[in-house]
Amino acid sequence: MNSNSNNTLLDQFKDLLARSKDWATLELEYAKLTAAEKLTLLAGLACTGAVCLLFGITALIMFGISLAFLFKEIMGFALSFLAAGGCIMVLIAIIYFLREKIIINPIAKIITKILLK
Repeated sequence: MNSNSNNTLLDQFKDLLARSKDWATLELEYAKLTAAEKLTLLAGLACTGAVCLLFGITALIMFGISLAFLFKEIMGFALSFLAAGGCIMVLIAIIYFLREKIIINPIAKIITKILLK
């Protein structure tokens, strides 16, 4: 009777060990899939940001040229491009001084929302 009880206990322990290994494997797979999902979201966000940056730079160049031609009606041709460049530099300075509020904090919120989701 004692030997049979030991075999049953040993079988239960082996079953517990096998289930523990299966659980650990599944948890590892879940962690890998979660990390892949979050990296995919971040990569998609980075690609979207790069495309928006490219279009934004193109729009800024077009805006500068249009502004220069608008200023050409008021002042000389070379001075109008200089004035348009000055307006763009003022815009860049404003963005630089407000970069934490308008760039860094929103990006940090998005990244933490993705990673802590």
